[in-house]
Amino acid sequence: MTENILPQTPAPPRKKSKKAKVSWVAVLLVIILTMVLVGFGERFMFDLNRWFNPAYSQYGGRATVSSIYEATQTTYDLESYELYRLGIHTAFAIPVLLATFLVYYIVNYKKPWSPKRLIVWPYFIFSIWMMIHLVFETFYFLIRQYKTLGIYVVLILLVALFTWLALFIQKKHYEKRQQQDPQIE
Repeated sequence: MTENILPQTPAPPRKKSKKAKVSWVAVLLVIILTMVLVGFGERFMFDLNRWFNPAYSQYGGRATVSSIYEATQTTYDLESYELYRLGIHTAFAIPVLLATFLVYYIVNYKKPWSPKRLIVWPYFIFSIWMMIHLVFETFYFLIRQYKTLGIYVVLILLVALFTWLALFIQKKHYEKRQQQDPQIE
């Protein structure tokens, strides 16, 4: 009588998590690394402007030039200073972004389960931060120097950005709803 005569159903197989296990210490260090990289990038952009902008001593620096040298020194207007600054920051931010995308692609798609995947995120966030800095600096330059044109450029870019964001969010929402209910078309 101790024998079980009911058919036994096997237990469903346990689903393995596709997410990689990450240590909380590694996540904390990645957050700290991200903050350090952003601080480093901001300081480096400031120093690049100081080192390579010929109009820095006139508009950006706090050092005053002796009146003896004023007659021989080349003078720059504020627009030239800001244009030099924008060009110098662009020459730094765009190669950083391209290099980060290359590293991100190599690590995430060529070696998909590499433990190095976590370390790519701070650099990716850093490059995005530098590009956001550059975009706002460009907006500031356009609005300040070319008031009418700048306002139109900024508004057109904002329209394009919010249109893309709305489409992207709606697409993700649709995909999520379609996964929950496959009958939705």
